[in-house]
Amino acid sequence: MQVSKRLVIRKEVPLDSARETELLNSMDIAMAEEYCKVGALQIGLNKFRDTIPKITNENEKRNVINKYINYAMHGGQKLAESGKFLQAMELYRDMLEFPGFPVSVYKHVGLCMKRLGNADMAIKFLEHFEEISPDKEDVYMYLGDLVYSDIKDNKRAIGYYEKALEKYPRNYTIYNMLGHLYSTCYQDKFKEKQIYYLTKAFELAPNNRIVVKNLAYVYGKFHEEAKADEMYAKLMYLNPTHSDLHAYGAYLVKHKRFAEGFKFLQHRFQKEDLGNVAFPEIFKSKKKRWNIKVDISNKVVLAHFEQGFGDTIMFSRFIGELKKRCKEVIMVVQKELVTLLQDSDLGVNIYTEADIPNLKYDYWIPLMDLPIVCETKPDTIPRAQGYLKVPQSKINAYRNQYINKNDKLKIGIAYEGTLASKETNRDIPLEYLYPLMMLPGVEVYNFQVDDLSRQMDRIPPNAELIRLGKTFKSWEDTASAMNCMDLMVTTDNGVMNLAGALGIKTFGIFNTISEWRWFQTSGEDIVWYKTIKPFTCPTSDAWDVPVKAIMEEIDKIRSKKVAEKIKSNMILAPKQQQGYQPSSRVTAVSAETAESEDKKMTKKKAAEKTKSIKPKTTTAAKAKTATKTTTKTTPKTKTAAKSSPKPKTTPKKQKKAGD
Repeated sequence: MQVSKRLVIRKEVPLDSARETELLNSMDIAMAEEYCKVGALQIGLNKFRDTIPKITNENEKRNVINKYINYAMHGGQKLAESGKFLQAMELYRDMLEFPGFPVSVYKHVGLCMKRLGNADMAIKFLEHFEEISPDKEDVYMYLGDLVYSDIKDNKRAIGYYEKALEKYPRNYTIYNMLGHLYSTCYQDKFKEKQIYYLTKAFELAPNNRIVVKNLAYVYGKFHEEAKADEMYAKLMYLNPTHSDLHAYGAYLVKHKRFAEGFKFLQHRFQKEDLGNVAFPEIFKSKKKRWNIKVDISNKVVLAHFEQGFGDTIMFSRFIGELKKRCKEVIMVVQKELVTLLQDSDLGVNIYTEADIPNLKYDYWIPLMDLPIVCETKPDTIPRAQGYLKVPQSKINAYRNQYINKNDKLKIGIAYEGTLASKETNRDIPLEYLYPLMMLPGVEVYNFQVDDLSRQMDRIPPNAELIRLGKTFKSWEDTASAMNCMDLMVTTDNGVMNLAGALGIKTFGIFNTISEWRWFQTSGEDIVWYKTIKPFTCPTSDAWDVPVKAIMEEIDKIRSKKVAEKIKSNMILAPKQQQGYQPSSRVTAVSAETAESEDKKMTKKKAAEKTKSIKPKTTTAAKAKTATKTTTKTTPKTKTAAKSSPKPKTTPKKQKKAGD
């Protein structure tokens, strides 16, 4: 019997489950690595994450986790570089669940958040990285940029940039940024740091346009004109932008160099940093646009507004001068200003922007270019005493409806303007004006139409403020209200320009570094407006100093007003004043003023008495008069005439007597 050789007897081998699991895990890890290498990153990383929990050997698990993190970090950076920030963050998010991940993940998450526009989350992750990382200097640049550009916290950004210098002491951009931030945040303070940082940036990058411009501005701000001129001259050779040329124009006007300054200011319409600023439609075309070479002596010129109401009010003073240089002037202004300017009788026809298609003219010119046409100099600014007016009937109507009828000193205030005034530190916090509202014998009227920061809601109970701004339906209402005030107190804004244009007595409050047009903020006036007396902060935002000076001036006005009232009452009704006791707040100034007024009144009476003496009449004339009187008057009438007072003389008869 033959047995087949193909018959095999199988023997079962017992399975080693631990060994099998280890082999399967190794196989999965190898596959995960290959997927990552060939570009199937997500499949590979998913396989890593599924396999890691199955590994029991801690050393091997640590090695696999490191491989996973390396692939995930590399993949995340590649995704971020290609702009796929959300996908990159998905990888970083999964990575944070495993122990031993590098702290630099926080930095990368922060940078992705930054690029996604989530500044708050970006700062949170970057600051956490800065707290725990031993090598943190490189993150300070990111934090500085974030806090500066996204959070707008410039002072906080300064701290990060100064720390960044420790690692990058030759980086001119950090020096430039620090100089710019110190200048913006602290105005006149830290002068040495402003100049040091910008000078250092200039040494490292002498041909960088932005560095040169910033250094020129700081020198000009601190009145180092020779150095500023040198920097601006260098800027002209560095392909300056329209914004650079406009900045140079502002510098020139600020330093009383009008002729060139206003020419460079013409670049304002092409500035690269205009943002959402909208100019009138006509400004988009150069058709019929006036330029310095044009002869307008026999032309019709359209003078056009630009942006804000304050500019229109301020530069409308030049209309009379423009009329002398051309055949005819027509004026286009914002519709809100038409009535006020028409009533002011500027001698020209006034229209709105909607009327332009129906107007016939040879050239148009922006209002702020009129100083060029009129060849204006700081000492030839026209109509600085005032040039706008409101009909007395409108003033009386407004006074009767809204102004309290009493003898109190009436003061109007305006403490903030538009967004532009906030950016240039022109607004004063309302709390600084609280003492003004607490003065006895004074009524404070608020000319603010809007209260976006809700400062009026925080006025203390013992401070009284009459909210007049809510009654304004037009600029003519505002002008009428101003004419009812004894004094205006205001910061640099449209209200201040209107007060000056109306010739209203005004106390103007200015920060240390004022806007470019105000080349004089000391003395008795600001040149552009003779009725505005400036009160200026000695250092940036030191508002208490000008307010204190204003309070002293107001006290003098109050004292004079009280003295005049006392004098008037003593003259008109002395018997009614027997029980009068002056207020304890009437100072020595009151007494001196009253004494001075007494002397003036005595001299005035003596002069009037001398003037009113009639020429002597002849004896014959006297006799004739006596005879005539005796004939017409009975004895009874004579007695009555002697005992009764003389009738009051009418104004007309008094005038004849004086003559």
